[in-house]
Amino acid sequence: GYRLNVDGKTCDDIHECSEGLSGCNQVCNNTIGSYYCTCFEGYYLSRNDRTCSDINECNTSNGGCNHTCTNSDGSYTCSCNDGYELNFDDHACDDLNECTLGTHLCEHTCVNDIGSYHCVCDTGYYLKGNGFNCSDTNECNSNNGGCNQTCINEIGSFHCECDIGYTLDDDGLGCTDINECDTDNGGCDHNCTDSIGSYNCSCDIGYILATDNHACNDINECNERTDICEQVCNNTIGSYLCECDIGYELDTNAINCSDINECDNENGGCDHNCYNEIGSFHCDCNIGYLLEDDGLGCKDQDECAVNIDGCDQNCHNSILVVIKYVIILLEATTVLVLKVIILVEMIVLAQMSMNVLQAMEDVNTTVIITL
Repeated sequence: GYRLNVDGKTCDDIHECSEGLSGCNQVCNNTIGSYYCTCFEGYYLSRNDRTCSDINECNTSNGGCNHTCTNSDGSYTCSCNDGYELNFDDHACDDLNECTLGTHLCEHTCVNDIGSYHCVCDTGYYLKGNGFNCSDTNECNSNNGGCNQTCINEIGSFHCECDIGYTLDDDGLGCTDINECDTDNGGCDHNCTDSIGSYNCSCDIGYILATDNHACNDINECNERTDICEQVCNNTIGSYLCECDIGYELDTNAINCSDINECDNENGGCDHNCYNEIGSFHCDCNIGYLLEDDGLGCKDQDECAVNIDGCDQNCHNSILVVIKYVIILLEATTVLVLKVIILVEMIVLAQMSMNVLQAMEDVNTTVIITL
């Protein structure tokens, strides 16, 4: 460990390390009169005190690694399982949030798990066998989607619909009958009758339902039935009226017609004679008169003028009507005179009765005095 100096007296330390005399495999440490070998971190000194052998740190507490320890010459490394990432201390493993990092494969929603993740699908979808993709769920295939009537599937959802005449309940599932008659009478002109899931229109008597099944059209009863009235049928809106020809009047049944005897009413307007006929009448004049052009009045016939008098020499026309009226006047005067006579007779009788009563009173008075 020493070397004699040139003076032959003193000794100097031999620096084995610098002179390459140590034989150390890695690190040589000189000392006064000697030296010793050491190894780098990750190695240990062999029994010959010169060579260095690798330390397998993984054999001791897994090298302090949370997951995987991988030995290397003079060192080691820690690594983590899938779904984890190595902490800054190079030993611990922290959960890797694939959902946040965007490294997941989920089609819809990523849910992070410790060391992993799983996929879930939005409402109305189901997760396919690969665990990543989502397919539409046909809710209508299961209990008709809960719909009371019609279930309509949609991508990721569904909705219920009701048949015509029904309205969807607030729960979006049930159906309730619509009373169409409550709104604008169902559009019916006259009568609206509700039924389950529908309604129907009907018309009042005298009308018929139009082809649109809502409007009501008047029935022309006169065209439909020719026998509805005996004589004249007049259609009205929703009904009809029977009338009669001139010279007839409507019976109480409002259908049949009976002859009017015009002669019963002011002699039919005739001056002289009125003759009733079925549905009519005619006037006729007494001998010596001619019927006027109006068919009612009578005028004197001048027999002399038309040479039907039968006179040999002179013919004098006379107006018989004057004689007629004179006779009527005389008859009226006679009646009046008779009435006056009757009145006078009644007055005389009354006076006579009063005289008799007075005479009886005088006799009674005389008898009383005598007694």
